[in-house]
Amino acid sequence: MKTKWMCMILMLALALHLSACGDRQENGNSSENGAINIEPQSVEDDSSENTGNESSEMNVIDLQDNGTDKNIMTVSTVKDSAFSGKVSGCYYAGGSRIIVAADQLYLYDTGKGEAIASADISMGDLCVQTFTDGYFVVGQGKAGGSNGSFATSESGGIIGYILNKDFTVQDTISFSGLLSDDFVVQITGVAISQDGKQVAFGGLQGLYLYDISSRKVRTILNYSEEGTAGNMQIVTMDSLTFTENNTLVYVGMATDTSIGGDGVSVYGTVSTDSANFTITKKGDYKVDTEEVQKGGNLLIMPRSFDTNNGTLLMLDTVSNTEKTMSFSSRSEGKDGVYCSGQGKYVATAILEESSVTINIYDTASGKSIHTETVRDSNSTYFLRVPQILILDESGTCIVVLGRGIDEVSTLITTFGFMG
Repeated sequence: MKTKWMCMILMLALALHLSACGDRQENGNSSENGAINIEPQSVEDDSSENTGNESSEMNVIDLQDNGTDKNIMTVSTVKDSAFSGKVSGCYYAGGSRIIVAADQLYLYDTGKGEAIASADISMGDLCVQTFTDGYFVVGQGKAGGSNGSFATSESGGIIGYILNKDFTVQDTISFSGLLSDDFVVQITGVAISQDGKQVAFGGLQGLYLYDISSRKVRTILNYSEEGTAGNMQIVTMDSLTFTENNTLVYVGMATDTSIGGDGVSVYGTVSTDSANFTITKKGDYKVDTEEVQKGGNLLIMPRSFDTNNGTLLMLDTVSNTEKTMSFSSRSEGKDGVYCSGQGKYVATAILEESSVTINIYDTASGKSIHTETVRDSNSTYFLRVPQILILDESGTCIVVLGRGIDEVSTLITTFGFMG
């Protein structure tokens, strides 16, 4: 009888093991604190650094025993077969959706694993903002763009597209044609209000507000005439985001009029209806204004590459309180800092010769909660910083490699993590 029970237990354990292996193979690009090899390795490689299970497609997963929970989550996926042309970027579009830039723009649902809409828009660098009724895409237009619009073809200047929830273009804004004596130089210096009725943008000389229904522009703030608070004089407002319909948070540069010298990093608020504003100087913390990101109510302000020391400045835009996070090492941050869509997590990338390691941190506690390494035999993919998206709801991290390198195809891989 004892032998019979032992046999039954062994058969049950074997069945459970095979079931677990089947689940693991089905979600082959999900892991828990492990390593993803984009190309399957040889037996010789498996005997050295990476020992993992080959997935059903292209990823080899090495689950490392670090004493943490080994539950593997079912994560969202991105299938590059859904897009035509080289993928030049992926951008958070709310919930499980992202916008993928390739030969045109695609609205992609990572939960369904399919592109659900597309728009005939071709741009260079771009950023995506969501508002109540749709999406705002602003970027550097390509001269002679494929969509044939006058705004795109005239000069390749900064263009904004307003799309509804169905991903249909509702309006196009050519910022180079809005001002006769000023210029918009950064796509990060353009923001849409949450109700989708107004667009604020910063120029070299001032801050402006564009009313979408009337198509009229008014000056909110002239830097030289009204841009002084205390001893600080605004020079540029390089990154803008709406916190309420009548309030903007900006990140930019200012000079200290009492001592002169070079500009320093500042942030503050601006009221669009009264032009009342504040300036907060950050001492020796130099912000990379092109990398400022907003997730939920959290604004993250990564350090510039040349002053990186493993710390990150964050601002709660509702309470207007700031917080500093320290990464696991002083070198983290120079290869990119990335904020999740709702601001619950930030990630850092650490580039090596043939891999990139992603560390994910909880913004509330400041603790590191997950580490993942993505490897590929082609070291070209690691010559530039990756693009990383974090979807809060599904606990999914999307890693985009090679998007700005013409010599290789873009690689997109995903993994799951537990917050």
